[in-house]
Amino acid sequence: MRQSSVLRQNATGTVGKTPQRRRARSSVPGAAPARRGARKSVSGPGAVRYAHIQGGNAERLARRNRWKRRVFFLGLAAVLLCALFLPLQIKAWRLQSELNQLQSEKQALLLQQQQIQQQIGYYSSDAYVEEAARQDLGLVKPGEALVLPAVPGATKPLPKNYHASIAGPYGD
Repeated sequence: MRQSSVLRQNATGTVGKTPQRRRARSSVPGAAPARRGARKSVSGPGAVRYAHIQGGNAERLARRNRWKRRVFFLGLAAVLLCALFLPLQIKAWRLQSELNQLQSEKQALLLQQQQIQQQIGYYSSDAYVEEAARQDLGLVKPGEALVLPAVPGATKPLPKNYHASIAGPYGD
């Protein structure tokens, strides 16, 4: 039992320390003080259920069942939380994979756009216009002669203005 000392003035007027015992908290007047750390006695359904067991075993079994109930309800709460959040997590995973797919498509489209911009730049250049005029239209610069390769068995139509380019600018 713990003792604490309190400064008191005794009957002679001198001040000194006198030991004072702590009182145990009890809801029942006149009950024996409880040990420190002692558990409450079993009351309620545990007391009735384990009334046939004598001694501390009934209390121990009731505590064990209380613990089992707590574990059960905590497990039930965990299962419910998983049931609530698992569909949301699956949806988040699907959206993330869709986002990754769309980003890769975006990168491919940006690359394709860049290639198209380069082609537009090439097709609008003077070099391409001259090359297309020589190949497709059969045009030549002044002072050049048009040479067409002869392929046996294949006939290629002459360009529309072929005769005009041979005759000269004034029809000579």
